[in-house]
Amino acid sequence: MNEIITIALKAFPVIALITTGVVLEKTAFISADVVKGMKKLIMNLALPCLLFLILLDSDLQADYLWGSVAVFIACLLAFSMGFLFKKMWKSPNAFFPSVYSSFVTGIIGYPLFISTFGAEHLYRLAILDIGNLLFIFIVLATFLDKVGCNQTGRKRMSLKDQVKHIVKSPFLITMFLGILVSMLGGQTFFHTNPVPSAFVAAAGMLAEITLPLVLLVIGYELHFDLKQLLVPLPAVLLRISMMLLFAYLLNTFVIDRLLGLDRLFQMAVYTMFICPPSFIIPVFIEGDCPDKSFILNFLSLNVILSIVTFIILMTVLL
Repeated sequence: MNEIITIALKAFPVIALITTGVVLEKTAFISADVVKGMKKLIMNLALPCLLFLILLDSDLQADYLWGSVAVFIACLLAFSMGFLFKKMWKSPNAFFPSVYSSFVTGIIGYPLFISTFGAEHLYRLAILDIGNLLFIFIVLATFLDKVGCNQTGRKRMSLKDQVKHIVKSPFLITMFLGILVSMLGGQTFFHTNPVPSAFVAAAGMLAEITLPLVLLVIGYELHFDLKQLLVPLPAVLLRISMMLLFAYLLNTFVIDRLLGLDRLFQMAVYTMFICPPSFIIPVFIEGDCPDKSFILNFLSLNVILSIVTFIILMTVLL
């Protein structure tokens, strides 16, 4: 009992800030346009700065990248299972398979992992997240672009557009840059020379505001259709169960036996795999598509159950 209280207290700041975000939305204290601006700041500046600084000061090894390859393969397998579940469920929702793939690691996983293990260990989760991000840009975005309620007049993404999205992604740019500098031993240069160290200091100030802003935005954008709230519950529970099984197998046969990585890498895998699917899914659902309500309820319900699952799981494993 003491263990679950300890983990819950560590996760309390996360829950408190998400709840604050909910209150901000319900009271109309800030507008949706403000939150949209906050999201742009987080995704394009603050979170990339946090990732770069953490990776910069980490002792990285080439073997770690095989973990991200394993995550990419796991995402593919989970996505394939989504098509099977759609058939079993006899769901007419064209987007149904997408909710069984990918993870919104940066928005949900990073705050949970940091609250429990500390920011200095986040590089383990960030490296694994490379495989997830590549899956989102290469596979998931392609699928979402090809399905929908109404494709009339819709401009499809070309291969050139997809490559541009990958190359221009602040997440991937800062990840690869941080990994490259760290593995080349460039930490000393960035910390001892006046100009680079000034940039590092500025990035550090931005990084400090990242997690509070992220959690407030999550709370603000939790949308429930109360009449349909329980409709996606079986599908959400199925996803969480499947992902926990995938995480166990990945940890046992790849992270531990094949790569011989430490236990915190295993905790990073579990943290990632309990996260909800990528929040880009509803972005591709245009207009008043009836599929959108299910997807939004699925994501919102998954956010809450992910936090609960994390608390229980860490209590058992730690």
